[in-house]
Amino acid sequence: MEAGRRARRAILALRAALLLLLISANAGPCAAAQQLRAAVASPWLLEVASFIGGKQASVRALAVWNDAGVEVPSSRPRAGEIIIAFDAQEAATLKIASGNKKLRILYPKLPLGEEKRRAAFFDPAMLPFIAQETMKIIAGADGKNYSYYQRRLAEFQSRIDSAMGVGRHLLANAKMLDLTGAQGGWVRSSLPGVVRPPDEVWRGWLNGDAAALSAALDEAERRGWLLLLDPWTPQTIRYAAVAHANRLTLAAPQNGMDYFVFLHDIFTQIEKRLKAPAQSAPQGKNKRVGSGK
Repeated sequence: MEAGRRARRAILALRAALLLLLISANAGPCAAAQQLRAAVASPWLLEVASFIGGKQASVRALAVWNDAGVEVPSSRPRAGEIIIAFDAQEAATLKIASGNKKLRILYPKLPLGEEKRRAAFFDPAMLPFIAQETMKIIAGADGKNYSYYQRRLAEFQSRIDSAMGVGRHLLANAKMLDLTGAQGGWVRSSLPGVVRPPDEVWRGWLNGDAAALSAALDEAERRGWLLLLDPWTPQTIRYAAVAHANRLTLAAPQNGMDYFVFLHDIFTQIEKRLKAPAQSAPQGKNKRVGSGK
């Protein structure tokens, strides 16, 4: 009898062990299945949404950057994903219907257009609001992790402040003429010695006032200011700037980059250029400025 009881207890213990093994083996797939899935309309939004989502969300972009920093559609939304776009224009660019039940718009009443949308991701005053609206959408779809997403939002703001502090430390006395199409907003918000041409002057340059553009670049050179360009600087201004040695074209974003490292590297690129010997201006006109040159 005793032997029989011991055998039954052994069988029960074995069954319990097997049950625990099955639960353990299935825990990973179940957790992954419960993870929020989101598709965002741009690689810019990917940087924000993936940070806010952290380990609780799987986020991918429906567009990527090419080598020139231009957004190129790369995929379509998948079943089970919520779709996040900055505004209705951005969703329409990807042929996502406004009536799509999975579509969530950050700013439904604020259509900006591609240039202003891009510039918003270099604006320290705008970035917290973009992150906040993104957090609301993600938390709305995954309410059980609301407090986690709130903590990620606070960390996002802290990272912005930290990156700006690096710029102030490295470039407190730098003098620059901002000729960028987007990235200058980040630099101007961090440094006092960056001058941006007024909008009416900028429009005049783009409309063909070559004499005024040339005079402004000559004056910046006389004062020893760095001419700051980026991948989205208009070609008219880019071609004129190539005649001046003291210039820098900031690097384009790269797919898979760390957003805050990218923002930090804007300052380190400028610091490196200011410490480098002045480069020679090429002879002739209408030469293109190379990235980082």
